[in-house]
Amino acid sequence: MTNINPFQFINNFISGYNNSKTAKTQNFAIIQNNQNENAVIKESARNVMPKTMQQLSMITTELAKLENQQIIDMLKQLLNMPKNFEQLLKQLVVNMQESDNKNVLILLAATLNTEQLSELLQTNSKEALSKLYQMLAQFNKIGVSLKDEQISEISKLISFVSAAALSEPQTIRATMLMYLPWLPLTDNNMFKLDIASKETAESVEVDDFVTILITTQNFGNFKAEIIKTNNDEIKIILVISDTFPLKTFEILMKEDSKKYNVNINIDTEIEKNFNKETIKQEKIQISVNVSSKVNPFLLLISNALIKNVHTVDEKQNLINQRKEKLDNGKNKN
Repeated sequence: MTNINPFQFINNFISGYNNSKTAKTQNFAIIQNNQNENAVIKESARNVMPKTMQQLSMITTELAKLENQQIIDMLKQLLNMPKNFEQLLKQLVVNMQESDNKNVLILLAATLNTEQLSELLQTNSKEALSKLYQMLAQFNKIGVSLKDEQISEISKLISFVSAAALSEPQTIRATMLMYLPWLPLTDNNMFKLDIASKETAESVEVDDFVTILITTQNFGNFKAEIIKTNNDEIKIILVISDTFPLKTFEILMKEDSKKYNVNINIDTEIEKNFNKETIKQEKIQISVNVSSKVNPFLLLISNALIKNVHTVDEKQNLINQRKEKLDNGKNKN
């Protein structure tokens, strides 16, 4: 008996839905209906159609186990957004004549088209709900009733993205969070984003900057100021506690700099008052300020930086868990 992968079923359904549409504009086009839509959707579903009640039960059970990463991946599919944050940013830069350039450095000379991003999210949110409802109807036709929390959560996330697209800061916030899937998309306490201006000591306004403050689980506070220099280099000024694993973090950032083929210079200041707070956080909490012109490459580096802080924090969690198990084992003996 062939096992049915529920996520494959959903992927095939969405692919069939998308392939049955005609794009009317460049990049994230507004989708139009056509006569072959239902036939393509049904054929995509039929490719993984469950044959027995045991397989039907398996689909329902597995869908109930969807993790946050899978839910966000499905959300991005429904919204017709790329899996890769870099690809998305390249398609949203103001200098659209260069958007087909594969060199990520075009993002350094660009400004994010937040208006286009907002229109994209609003338009594709409406289309995503239609896809979701038709997918659920297709499941019902084959005898599977989906009332699990995950499907309901996807519907809520689509509505959240649509509402967020009405505000520039919330548009950027929601978009960044879709590429940080381990953070709750709808929890404002976990990830805050504001658009601000910044002046240097000479009172000259700086256009291209991002400031990030992270409260980690294991290493206290972490502050990063990301600035684009006149030489198209990236300067990161860190303020960290003396417990933060700086070398591990720098290795991760260097790997990203090689991937993006850009120089990243890191200056570090250690402050003991950034040490771990007495109240342990359940998850890391992030506050971001971005410049009014919102340089897309800085957003890309910001996402990489936040992911890398999360990586070293999670690594320490695993170390703590192993140590706790060993200590418990010794106590039993």
